[in-house]
Amino acid sequence: MDIGTISFRYAKALFSLAIDKGQGNQVYQNMKMLSDNFLNEDKLEEALANPLVSAATKEKLLIAAGGINVSDLYLRFIRLVLEHRRESYLPFFAHSYIELYRKEKKITRVLFTTAVPTDKTIEKHLKEKLHDETGYTIEFVGRVNPKLIGGFQLQIGNYRLDASYASQLRNIRSQLLDRK
Repeated sequence: MDIGTISFRYAKALFSLAIDKGQGNQVYQNMKMLSDNFLNEDKLEEALANPLVSAATKEKLLIAAGGINVSDLYLRFIRLVLEHRRESYLPFFAHSYIELYRKEKKITRVLFTTAVPTDKTIEKHLKEKLHDETGYTIEFVGRVNPKLIGGFQLQIGNYRLDASYASQLRNIRSQLLDRK
């Protein structure tokens, strides 16, 4: 059985139960926090893969990685995963749950990267515009990358718009070099 099948089955079971119990949003928040911690903390996966780390310690780590207030279902899910020794699949479980929840609730994630911090009024305007265009609730993530020099990069799902000065300068440079 492959990772995709396993992760989808676990995530779908958790998602169905969370929706039935009215805890879908809270489990979603826990899974987002867990996913972020897997991305930002390399040592978390190492600790989970280490056979010398006890299940109780792994449980405490995963509870802490899920956020300040973890739901009862999240806690039960973590215990089930540890009991079946599937902790190495947790990043995939979290990702699958997040995708299921976003699809069900019509949520799309928008990554907006600029050279300087984004003003709240621009963020609000962008969220409203994108909501009107797509009909989806927008999860806005703003990032700062000074290498862009100016302009912005917008990523919505697989769609990416690069209106940064850095990319425009690269295009001009390549056009000038091609003329030689």
